Amino acid sequence: MSVANLNIAGCFARRFRQWAVVTGISLFTVPAAHALGLIEAYEAALAHDPVYAAAIKENEAGQLNRTIGRAYLLPTLSANYADYRNWLRQTYLNTRIGDVSQDQRYRSFGGAIALRQPLVNYEGIARYRYGRALAAASTATFSGKSKDVLVRVLSAYTETLFALDQLTLASAQKRAYDLQLSANRKLLEKGEGTRTDVLETHARSDIADADLISARDAFDNAAHALEAITGIPFDEMQGIDGLSEDFRPYQPQAERLADWRELAMTQNDDLVSARHSVEAARQQAEIQRAGFLPRVDLVASLGQNQSNTVNTINQRYATKAVGIEVTIPIFSGGLVKGSMDQAFANYERAQFDLDDRTNRVMLEVRKQFNLHEGSIGRIAALQRAVESASFLIASTRKSVAGGLRTNVDVLNAERQMYESRRDLARARYQYLLASVQLKYAAGTLMPTDIVALAEQFNAPKGAVAEGRP
Repeated sequence: MSVANLNIAGCFARRFRQWAVVTGISLFTVPAAHALGLIEAYEAALAHDPVYAAAIKENEAGQLNRTIGRAYLLPTLSANYADYRNWLRQTYLNTRIGDVSQDQRYRSFGGAIALRQPLVNYEGIARYRYGRALAAASTATFSGKSKDVLVRVLSAYTETLFALDQLTLASAQKRAYDLQLSANRKLLEKGEGTRTDVLETHARSDIADADLISARDAFDNAAHALEAITGIPFDEMQGIDGLSEDFRPYQPQAERLADWRELAMTQNDDLVSARHSVEAARQQAEIQRAGFLPRVDLVASLGQNQSNTVNTINQRYATKAVGIEVTIPIFSGGLVKGSMDQAFANYERAQFDLDDRTNRVMLEVRKQFNLHEGSIGRIAALQRAVESASFLIASTRKSVAGGLRTNVDVLNAERQMYESRRDLARARYQYLLASVQLKYAAGTLMPTDIVALAEQFNAPKGAVAEGRP
């Protein structure tokens, strides 16, 4: 299934395709033995992700509500034809010779074409508005789910990168401890070291082994989660594009929380869909209220009948009729009143549901905004922490040689370096994901964002298929 076949007019994916043509980005499935990039992962997800494929079909079904609603305002044309063989026994009672019966066989048939055009039909108008509201809600829902593909791809992609970073750092930590252990053993053999130093480093090395196993498992799980979205086999991921070492956060399109909240109120797809759902619920109540109102139809028919009753045997009639038909409801046993009250209760429920969604969206905007803003300072602080940890390791080793520090201080410095680099990698990915989720919550996520994001991932990283850095 190609990406072009999956896209629907006006949807998020088609806008991405148009942008891709302008910018020269090719739409293709990632071939084997190539490093996986973010754009390639996104394109593959559009073609493979079952959640997105289901959203397309859901939207197709939702758009048909407009056609269904319009049908209640358009004329209906019907035709019928019947052909019968009849057996008739006619009995004359109380004749001079008693009851006399007469059997007769004859053929009868009838056919008609009827046209009905609503002239005054409040239910039809309400059903048309109801279908239009449902179609609009479906469009907004699909727009949100189309954007959600990008968010889920980026989330799975960065989770895989972070797991790969952890695996790389765990391997580096293991090598550092092994080198330290080898140095401790040589010093012990020369009589310059202690058995305690060897045991301490050996214990840290064993912990590093456990960390490395956990890192491999986490990486395997993350890579297969990415495979589930993109459909690209795990064994064919020969590397993955990662963030460059000089990555720096960039400023978003809006700087204040109030600006993001205002954008979300008007552009968030979930809220737009909920507003259309409220309108659909209101029109559903109007549909039920129409049960109290008269209906006027223009009716025209053309028919022909032969022998259709016992009094018209062997007689043929051709009929033409045109006129106005008025239907006035009088009493329905409380059905209309109950249905209307029920529909109005659902309408009020939809309004409360909109309020709840609005609160949740506003909370999500605040959460992602705080995470985004906090990540900027966190990244800067962790970059300084990594630099400090590097100097700390070097100075601690010199201090150990001078007798001012112990072997435990070196091990702690190595651990601090590992944790600082791990936390820095996590903060970078959290920043990127928060920036996308903030735009998603505000309803401003655009196809061009995938291109801007992909520019940040320009450093090929380890062999994914082998599961090692």
